[in-house]
Amino acid sequence: MKKFTRAVCLGSALVFSACGGPEPVEEGEALGQQSASLTTASSQGCTYDVSTVLVTESPAAHDVVLTRLGGTGCSLPTGASVVVARVVKDRPSSLALVGNSLGLAVGFVMRTGPLEPARYKYALRHVNPTTLGTVRHADFLCDHGTGDIYTGTVSLSGGGTGVSVSGTKTGLINGQAGNYYTASFTNFFTSTTPPTFTVY
Repeated sequence: MKKFTRAVCLGSALVFSACGGPEPVEEGEALGQQSASLTTASSQGCTYDVSTVLVTESPAAHDVVLTRLGGTGCSLPTGASVVVARVVKDRPSSLALVGNSLGLAVGFVMRTGPLEPARYKYALRHVNPTTLGTVRHADFLCDHGTGDIYTGTVSLSGGGTGVSVSGTKTGLINGQAGNYYTASFTNFFTSTTPPTFTVY
């Protein structure tokens, strides 16, 4: 009678990998990949990245910087960058970038000024991927004095012609109360049509 030895893959990530399963991904690495996916985008064959840079510490000021990283089909100068905005006091949050053949959309939450009673708004900019010039400012905020935009996630909509921003807030938008909002921009890259808001 022959004896057979069975290799059993146990629940350990290390053993699972050795038995032909996928390599384990560290939690920090996974979060880093997720963060990178929010701040990189492609347009017209080139890849772009958006980041924040501390310019001065006192008073605090941060630049939102858009950089062209290149790419296999990119014919434009690699490494070119532009300051999309300078934000005073607090570092911009909810930094995000989306893009397609029509252009790039840079989004972030920023303080409206250095002095109280400053508020927080969502800044949304249409940037031309070839010239790196800002084509459109489409910032929005809560009704005067009622609250702040806390977070925002930008995405393409309408088959790529529109842009949507969803996030959390306090106060009112267009007189509507609720903790969550969605701002929908139709034909964002080819018009200056204001957004339609849904608050809930």
